[in-house]
Amino acid sequence: MELQDAIAQRRSVKNFKRDMTIDDNALYKAIKQATDAPNHGHREPWRVVHIAKDRLGDMSKLLTKIAFAEQPKKQADHYQVVTNLGGMLALILKEDTKQLDSLENNMAFGAFTQNLMLLLHEVNIGSCWKTPPYIFDPNIEALFDLKEDERLVGFLYLTDLEDEMPYKKRHTENIIQKF
Repeated sequence: MELQDAIAQRRSVKNFKRDMTIDDNALYKAIKQATDAPNHGHREPWRVVHIAKDRLGDMSKLLTKIAFAEQPKKQADHYQVVTNLGGMLALILKEDTKQLDSLENNMAFGAFTQNLMLLLHEVNIGSCWKTPPYIFDPNIEALFDLKEDERLVGFLYLTDLEDEMPYKKRHTENIIQKF
């Protein structure tokens, strides 16, 4: 697959098939390969927590007791969605107190995640990056064992690729300005 084809064809997959599985070895290989992302000073400001398919239900029950306390419908809806996945990654960014280093870490993390999603696409694992508001809850952070200098920046849902992925034309006009 040509690089531009991979970039153009990779989409966030939002149809989650029941009882689907993914190849964990392919997943781990993609995660390791994604670390070739540019990162200033080789700080490698990323960490992922893999929630395998057989752990998704337990994770959902713990997470929703915090995120959706006293909301049984939302708890059930979350459980139904995530247990349809083939797995999930909690995406964790190492922060820095220095403004420039923090900016560089954020940019490196984005490059790492884009690499990861492209590499997953290449091995027929679909992905969708989710950033629900509860990622900022300290109790959710504790659930994923975040350290003081880390931030949960979302979840990467892992699933099958759809046969036909619609392509929405990107706006390329007026994005370049000459100095």
